[in-house]
Parts: sequence; C-alpha cells; structure tokens
Amino acid sequence: MTARVLVFATIDEGDAEAFEKAYLEVTSKVKGTDGHIADELLRSADDPSQYILLSEWESTGAFLAWEDRPIHKQTTTPMRPYWEGHVERKLYSVAQTIKSRG
Repeated sequence: MTARVLVFATIDEGDAEAFEKAYLEVTSKVKGTDGHIADELLRSADDPSQYILLSEWESTGAFLAWEDRPIHKQTTTPMRPYWEGHVERKLYSVAQTIKSRG
C-alpha cells in the first residue's frame, strides 16, 4: 500500500531560500531510491516559516527500510541546520485516492 511521509518543520524566515536549496539537493539524492516515488515541499500560506516535507513511497516498509539505513541521515544532513526546534515526522498509508482530472 502506498505511503506518505510528512515532516513538519519550522524554518527561520531568513533561511527560507537556503533551506529550499538544501531541500532540492536532498531530493535529488533520494530520487531513484528503492520504493521512492516523489517528493513535495509545502510552505504555509499563513506562516512562511512553516513547511511540510511530503514524500511518497511504494509502502511504509520501503520508507522505513531507507530511514533505518545510515545513508538516510547522511542524505538529509543539508536540511538539518535550518530546522528550528521541534521537527515532527508522521507516516500514513494511503487509504483512498480520488482524482478530479485524468
């Protein structure tokens, strides 16, 4: 079953451009990882310091296998200096998908 991983993070507003560049660096390295489908970076319209890093995986098992490998921490290191305080990760299985357009 497809899985979505959401990482909620607060970034100092002055670091937004550098954080987004680090995000692109990280996602370029994750691309092609077994089980990985896509990544998306969401920034709050109400509070530009709030981000959600959304990734799609073939299964929760595929994500957890990657997360447990040492390469996970090495790959995501460029983003970590920009995170302020609490960062939260949530893992969801996709129960249903309904598309409005083809």
